[in-house]
Amino acid sequence: MTDQAEKLRARIKRQLEGKSAKTIAVISGKGGVGKSNFALNFSISLSKHRKKVLLFDLDVGMGNIDLLLGKTAEKTIAHFLTEEYSLDDIIQKNYDIHYIAGGTGLNRAIKLEKDRVEHLLQELKHVLYDYDYLIFDIGAGMNDELVRLLSGIETIIVVVTPEPTSILDAYSAMKIIHLQVPKAKFYLLGNRMKNEKENSIVMQRLQTVMNSFLQKDCEILGFLPEDSTIISAVKNQIPFLLFKPKSNAAKQMRIVTKNYLMKNDSLEQTQKEDHFIERLQHFLLRK
Repeated sequence: MTDQAEKLRARIKRQLEGKSAKTIAVISGKGGVGKSNFALNFSISLSKHRKKVLLFDLDVGMGNIDLLLGKTAEKTIAHFLTEEYSLDDIIQKNYDIHYIAGGTGLNRAIKLEKDRVEHLLQELKHVLYDYDYLIFDIGAGMNDELVRLLSGIETIIVVVTPEPTSILDAYSAMKIIHLQVPKAKFYLLGNRMKNEKENSIVMQRLQTVMNSFLQKDCEILGFLPEDSTIISAVKNQIPFLLFKPKSNAAKQMRIVTKNYLMKNDSLEQTQKEDHFIERLQHFLLRK
């Protein structure tokens, strides 16, 4: 009861101060580029900077955040939407972060339980004041519903690998978003790069194409290297940032996090919570 009272007081204090969570979406043009692994380790890295993070697995039907953590989620978003659970009931805790697992029955649950979706949106209004960051792990590919959701999110991190198909698909995804949401803020994150030089070549290629054809600027957030540590960490179901903290992959993850915080953490939170909730409603209810 004491914990609940303290949480409520903290929430009210943040509401009075107008401090709602900053929202970040992690996307990719295609699957298999390490998007979820980045989202998880980025969340943990932010928590090391004393940020309270909620990672929301929206990789619909293919969510694997709990798998990467080596912990089967007792409850997922599907439990909330089909049964009498509160949002607090389905929020899992591990490695200093909180997360909501996507589950495999998300589509079916949403269609069957519209009233629970409305309840989720109401609870999220409160959750926005419980955290410093809400990070959404978005499924690969792009559609109208996702674009509506992303239009209400402040920052979009695009994960891309050196493969030509990944670069092309990343550009295609950003183009779809940009044409409908011109003010979208993109950050580029290279993954599985041989070194900084390769990352610079790939990022410059993407930046040039975005500038030439869409007159859109994208900032480079950094890169994660091709590192056996990441593969071993996934096999052992431990986030690589914690599996081998002194590895090159972990070092680069910390650099990426510092780059993000330098660019964003000092900025005032200007997003209206109702705008974000409205966009999420469109996404969940397929309106």
